[in-house]
Amino acid sequence: MSGDPKKDVANSALATVDKFFDGVYKILQEWAPQVQQDISAQLSNGPLNSAQLAQLVETESINILTESDLPIYGAGFCAAEKIVDQGNPLAWWQGPAHEPLASSTFGVGPGAVDLRRLEWYRVPEISGEFNIAGPFVDYLCSNEVTITSSLPLTIGGHFAGVLCLDVLVSQLEESLLPKLQDGYTVTLMNANRRVVFSTDNASETGDKLPQSRIETAGTVSLHSQKYPFVIIVG
Repeated sequence: MSGDPKKDVANSALATVDKFFDGVYKILQEWAPQVQQDISAQLSNGPLNSAQLAQLVETESINILTESDLPIYGAGFCAAEKIVDQGNPLAWWQGPAHEPLASSTFGVGPGAVDLRRLEWYRVPEISGEFNIAGPFVDYLCSNEVTITSSLPLTIGGHFAGVLCLDVLVSQLEESLLPKLQDGYTVTLMNANRRVVFSTDNASETGDKLPQSRIETAGTVSLHSQKYPFVIIVG
């Protein structure tokens, strides 16, 4: 205990958030070797098509949605162009029914959505590190406010794509908020000062908090050393 009640609440809240995303990261880390092995073996015959990619990752994607103790909404893999050079590079399952996501707007061609330009793909491709993107409205998949965690994979020393897991902010809030309510106003914010969720009714998901509000006298803010989050207690 620090002797400062607000700081103690902030430390406890941050530990709760870190523990949640430690669990997300662990799922991706444990999944990665099998995906690398399966894709590497398939590549001996040349780049994969969309159906082949889906076949390689479907079983474990659905297992994660079915068996995880965490509220994972979506799971799958988005391949680099050298892995899937035509058609849909995203093999994805989501929702309570574990439905596959199929869209002719992914891939290449006029009007196509280039998934590889999105933050959850682009940042880990550049950094080579685990990434957490959001909150954002995921118009491509769930149409819900979402946090996407992604882990880059390499095959033969070259970037091969990203394994991803989605958590809806509504489910994250339902899972974590009861553990953070401690008589103070607690807000979870991302590195861009966007509110993820808050016990303060004046702060809504997606709001960008002004720096002055974060630095208000009597407010405690703590940055996670692992993930792009800040806990604010007022």
